[in-house]
Amino acid sequence: MSINATTEAPPIAAISVWRYRPQLALMALLLVEVLYLTISFDTQALEKAPSIWTVLVGWSPQYLRLAIAIAVVMLLPGRKWLREVTPVTRVGGDTRARLPFLAFHAVAFLLFARLTGIFFVGGDSVALHPALWSAAWCVTGAATFASWALAVYPHERWRAALIERRVLVAWSIAAGTTVWAAGLLTEALWPPLARYTFAVVRWVLSGFYADVISDPNLLRVGTPAFRVVIAPECSGYEGVGLILAFLAIYLFLFRKDLRFPGALLLLPIGAITIWLLNAVRIIALVVIGTSGWPDIAAGGFHSQAGWLIFNAVGLSFVAIINLRGYFMVHARAAGEIAAGPTFESTAAYLGPFVAMLAAAMVTGAVSAGFDWLYALRIVAIAAVMWSCRKTYARLNWTCSWGALAIGVGTFAVWIAMFPDGLTSNAAWPVALQSVHPSWAAAWLALRLVGYVIAVPVAEELAFRVYAMRRVTDSDIDSVPVGAFSWPSFVISSALFGVFHGALWPQGVIAGMAFACALYRRRAVGDAVLAHATTNALIAMYVFTSGRWSVWS
Repeated sequence: MSINATTEAPPIAAISVWRYRPQLALMALLLVEVLYLTISFDTQALEKAPSIWTVLVGWSPQYLRLAIAIAVVMLLPGRKWLREVTPVTRVGGDTRARLPFLAFHAVAFLLFARLTGIFFVGGDSVALHPALWSAAWCVTGAATFASWALAVYPHERWRAALIERRVLVAWSIAAGTTVWAAGLLTEALWPPLARYTFAVVRWVLSGFYADVISDPNLLRVGTPAFRVVIAPECSGYEGVGLILAFLAIYLFLFRKDLRFPGALLLLPIGAITIWLLNAVRIIALVVIGTSGWPDIAAGGFHSQAGWLIFNAVGLSFVAIINLRGYFMVHARAAGEIAAGPTFESTAAYLGPFVAMLAAAMVTGAVSAGFDWLYALRIVAIAAVMWSCRKTYARLNWTCSWGALAIGVGTFAVWIAMFPDGLTSNAAWPVALQSVHPSWAAAWLALRLVGYVIAVPVAEELAFRVYAMRRVTDSDIDSVPVGAFSWPSFVISSALFGVFHGALWPQGVIAGMAFACALYRRRAVGDAVLAHATTNALIAMYVFTSGRWSVWS
């Protein structure tokens, strides 16, 4: 991979992201501020306070989730109107106009953060005047957000957009609120669902073992050799929620090709299927543990089997619909989709990432806390890329020094935001010391190759080449690589963050940074180089500092 700082960028027909750089910078500022507030302050003490005012403020994380749900729903159908209501900035005049609002925003945010620090800790003053403190917190918070919004665009533009698209805004608020409320409802419904799961698991195990141990009060079930407790995340509601969200997104994206209302049957079928398979997972967990492999049962299988089931159900549903034509408007469309160029591009760009996930889940399920078969991920990625190598020739793989700088900056943000209490991968040194040094060195070398080369290529093809274009149009080949739109930028970065689990804030920021690397010259090589640089520096940091938990 060569670095070419002078390569001429291909012509860009779509709107360049750099014409929106003030808005991008302000979005990044708001994201950093929200992350700072959510990480620095805890509302748990307020939720237990006797005053209704402090309880309402203690629900602020739920208000944030509600706002995110509404924003996501608004982005999905709103590609055209977003382009209409986001005019290109005039660098000179607009910059001078937004400076007063930026200054006011800085003061308001500092005051809001100060009030939050005092209010959320509590004390005699808060206990004596909860209504006054709550009002001050709400006013400063509203002033902080309003000044930020006015710095992005003047109030005339916001007012015109809200009036012009009031129907879409109203539907987005209703749908987002429904999604948010459904999340709260599923949390409340897990106890009865867990009891149904418990009953099914106990009934099936009684057919295998004569001495089944069960405790309905604690939801403990198993054998004398191995027992499990059906916790909330094991009851099945989490899998049901995931599959319903997955199928809802699928129904929306392919709404023109599917036959409604018949296609809506996929939702209850998917929910029932994944709940039954979750019960099968728990039964298999007990069987594996009882058969003499408790470490595998409690380790890799317990953590990975759920994701294996979710992916199997989701991909099976999509395959049955797309390849067999069920629920399609025209049955012939299924064969055309499977044989068309869009299908080939989807397989080429999404295939390496899916192969990597599948290999990780399979090897993780048969491991006992340490994935000695990590090399299979590299093999899976390489196999898919070799079979689709002709498709990749159409991409611009050149690199630039700017991408290298973006990678260095992303690494700095990643380390600065890394939580101290995270202990994932902390057991790696112990596992590596338990084998011959040559085997440990070989595993580390392969892990480094995968982390710095294979993973960045697979993830950039999936998130920056495929997902960013798929959000814009179902025919991804009709969208130029690196063409900017707000929905594709936000949604692809959010998805990238979600796949990093507990490190999702860093993942979102990294996704935005790598997207900007792609936008600069529309070169996939820039995005891969930025990603690879970040990962290489993280690996170097791990080797020099000994903080193995940083190596995700």
